[in-house]
Amino acid sequence: MHELSQALASPAAWEEPDRAARLAPRLPEETGLAARDAEMLLRLCEESADPDGALAGAVRALGARRARLGRPASAAALAPLVTICAASRYLAAHLAAQPRLIDLLPLLAVRTRTAQEALAAATRHANAPDAEALARRLRRHKLVEVLRIALRDLGGNTSLPESARELSWLAASLLEAAVRFHYARLCTQHGPPEGRTPLGPSGFCVLGMGKLGGTELNFSSDVDLLYVYERDGRTQGPQAIDHFAFYARLAEEVTRAIGATPFVFRVDLDLRPEGRSGPIVNSLRALELYYEAQGAPWERFALLKALPIAGDLAVGEDGLRRLAPFVWRKYLDLGAVEEMRALKARAEREAGRRGKQDLKLGPGGIREVEFFVQALQLLHGGKDANLRARGTLPALERLLFAGLISSRDRDELAEAYVFLRRLEHRLQMVAERQTHALPDDPAERPRLARRAGYPGTRDEASQALDRDLQLHRGRVEARFRDLLRVAGGGAPAADPNATLAADPQAEPEERLQALRTLGFLDAEASAAELARLARRRETPFSPAAPPDLQQLAPRLVQEAAAAPDPDQALRHLADLFGQLSNPRAISELLLGSPRTARLLLSLFGSSDFLSRSLLRHPELIDQLVHRGSAPLVRAPEELRAELRGRLTGDAEHDLTELRRFRLEELLRIGVHDVAGALDADLVPQQLSDVAEACVAACLELAIAEVQRRDGVPRHPDGSPAGLVVIGLGKLGGRELGYHSDLDLLFLYSGPGETDGARRASNHEHFARVAQRLISHLTLPLREGSLYRIDTRLRPSGSAGPLVVSFDALATYHAREARLWERQALLRARAVAGDEALFQRASREVLEPSLFRKLDPKEASRELLAMRERMEREIADESDARYNSKLGRGGLVDVEFAVQFLQLVHGSSHPSVRTSSTTTALAELRRIGLLLEPAAGPLARGYRFLRRVESRLRIVRDRAISHLPTSGRELVLLARRLGYSGPRAGEELLADYERETQSVRAAFLRVLEAA
Repeated sequence: MHELSQALASPAAWEEPDRAARLAPRLPEETGLAARDAEMLLRLCEESADPDGALAGAVRALGARRARLGRPASAAALAPLVTICAASRYLAAHLAAQPRLIDLLPLLAVRTRTAQEALAAATRHANAPDAEALARRLRRHKLVEVLRIALRDLGGNTSLPESARELSWLAASLLEAAVRFHYARLCTQHGPPEGRTPLGPSGFCVLGMGKLGGTELNFSSDVDLLYVYERDGRTQGPQAIDHFAFYARLAEEVTRAIGATPFVFRVDLDLRPEGRSGPIVNSLRALELYYEAQGAPWERFALLKALPIAGDLAVGEDGLRRLAPFVWRKYLDLGAVEEMRALKARAEREAGRRGKQDLKLGPGGIREVEFFVQALQLLHGGKDANLRARGTLPALERLLFAGLISSRDRDELAEAYVFLRRLEHRLQMVAERQTHALPDDPAERPRLARRAGYPGTRDEASQALDRDLQLHRGRVEARFRDLLRVAGGGAPAADPNATLAADPQAEPEERLQALRTLGFLDAEASAAELARLARRRETPFSPAAPPDLQQLAPRLVQEAAAAPDPDQALRHLADLFGQLSNPRAISELLLGSPRTARLLLSLFGSSDFLSRSLLRHPELIDQLVHRGSAPLVRAPEELRAELRGRLTGDAEHDLTELRRFRLEELLRIGVHDVAGALDADLVPQQLSDVAEACVAACLELAIAEVQRRDGVPRHPDGSPAGLVVIGLGKLGGRELGYHSDLDLLFLYSGPGETDGARRASNHEHFARVAQRLISHLTLPLREGSLYRIDTRLRPSGSAGPLVVSFDALATYHAREARLWERQALLRARAVAGDEALFQRASREVLEPSLFRKLDPKEASRELLAMRERMEREIADESDARYNSKLGRGGLVDVEFAVQFLQLVHGSSHPSVRTSSTTTALAELRRIGLLLEPAAGPLARGYRFLRRVESRLRIVRDRAISHLPTSGRELVLLARRLGYSGPRAGEELLADYERETQSVRAAFLRVLEAA
């Protein structure tokens, strides 16, 4: 056993190295592990956050497993076992009590669940034979799921919001199981409520409040609940009772199933009307009357996050609609701020009783971030429904987009919130205690730091944690002080450095230092831009500007500093003022609308491409103001209808108007995108819908022009011939980027000729239409071209005819189509023209070709060879150069994995026949064709890589896929992606490497399983 003692190579990592050294030789006997696995266990413990605790917990659990099952655990279970035991004595104790769970750990570490999957997994327990069995099953289910979520969280395989969301989904699904079970039992005793059935909607809803409603649960949160039912009446059974009595018993039974000791979750019902003295359940009308007559201001805060989570969700939604006038008031409600002051004072008093180490209630703590967000939501959400987000982080994004906070406010508050909540998770995970207090124990504080991911010795980790804690709390305190002043009617204090930088009389060195402090990376260049601004008399930066305009200058510098690229933001601002003949008008607009100033500077500092487009057309700043308050998402029909209404039939006018329309829509999407208000999946969908509207309009113009010469194309039987424009690639999948080409295929219905004075064959006619369409899309005018067009995915590629007939397409794909062409056609979608022709082609040609018999092993070999060739010949990757699209573990890996599964299984599973990668991923996962070890990394990696690609491409006026790996460009990209702090670039690279490695492993797993 000498070699096991030698495994303790770094005794400084152990709190009790002598004890660990004495235990080492006995590990095989205590745990049943082979010597090699015992040595691995020691190494894993030594590298963990809490070596001593990990070793003690692992030995107990492994010993219990050996005693219970008579065989050792697998080597694959050791790493997740140590991860759990180092972080949670509570979960380690459960593993020792139920050692069979150790075998599940390797699987749990890689499994994810959607909300629907969580619901399905939990509600199968609703068929328990009795209430005691139900509670027992729910407790066990929760334990397994918490182990899963904890392993993903501790392993860095998920973000804090994702962990909190999964915990919230877990609680909601268990409540749903309890509601279903007890509703059915009560119906057998008393009959169903009037108008209801034992199997149908119950008329009873559980509203999640607080962190549950915001889908932000901790590992040891209470669940704050409010029970409601639709209306009063009598049940329809032999032992009929009033609805209130029926639903009150249902509420009591659900509470007991979830909250009775030993609890599934602690249940808190104190937020119901009249608190603990009020009825356990309320009808919707009683709820409405209570809040109308007695609702206190603090209850508006409580209802802000209310979410129907279990039972009859429609009843809950109806209740929230009725309460909306109470929560969201149309007038500016400063009384809410006064109530917030009182609540904060109460929280501070409680924090004082608990000590200054309280993460939640202490100064600069979680509660202050939540108050900051909720107060602004309540003040402005009555007029702006977009602000009515339940979660704290989504609400911060909405506040930024609405112009109520700056990018820096959002970044610093979000970063602090995630930091504090992650610490809270680590604290509560240890013993499943609802605590927010940092440990005073000198031995426990370093353990917390190590569990939070801080490297180095125990002292180094602890000191680094304290530094970050002080930094984040200080930022939250500062923002919270500003909130009270602004909400009370005062103006926020200007940043002294922004005031100094904007002062044209400042000493040059003082100005440079102020700019550096604000975060400008090229302070000299930015100082020169400020000097250029000061030379224009009509700008806010000029010494000759009126005093009211001069107040704007520090605000503009401050907004530029908060943008991802402050230097670029200031440069574009100087360009804007420099080219205007009358800068006074735009100055007054920005002075009167801080929101517009914030949006403009955020755009200037995020996208050079969109900024230059705006600078070429400064009149569109009014559109920026208008679009900023427009709906985030516009339907394809709405886009097409607007564009159709703007066209007159005059080609010159219409081509200019098309380009103007596209530019306006790009600015709308870009502003929403850079402000973080548009979900990452919606950006490519909106860009695709705009492109589709432009293609459809250009096709109508082209058809009208060519038909004036040729007449109407007809088949030999006299019926009209048709043309459909098919989108492939990213357009077909509604996954277009800011600079994507449009991959188009032109299909016409069949032979014949036109009926005009100058007759032409249908092929000649439709070729002219296609050529004219391409010309309209690519013609460079003053406003630029619309899109670049790629038609190489047509049959026979560049060597084939531009347009293809239905019969020619059928013949080609029946005889000649290669695997890569079948892949391309998976994304085929009609974007303009004869939709019925496309449906016929899809049914008779494309689907039979795509989903005909395929040898999976041969196809996987061909796909892998294709990917390797793309990496070798096109991706141009190296240790210092990554390619997010074509490189190893890039977007194409995800697309190839999905397309391979679609081709293999599409014949027997029609639901996977979709042009969208994300939709196909979700469907393959749902029906079990893509198993969890590959599904999670592919879905997560695809979303991450699409965001990286979008942020790369929003900057310049061309497609970019290469990721900078060092220097200023890396830092700026990281800031555009929401990273902040001195290690933003390093953190982005670490995430990129982790995600691409996971994607490549999942891609290979899919192909190898063929």
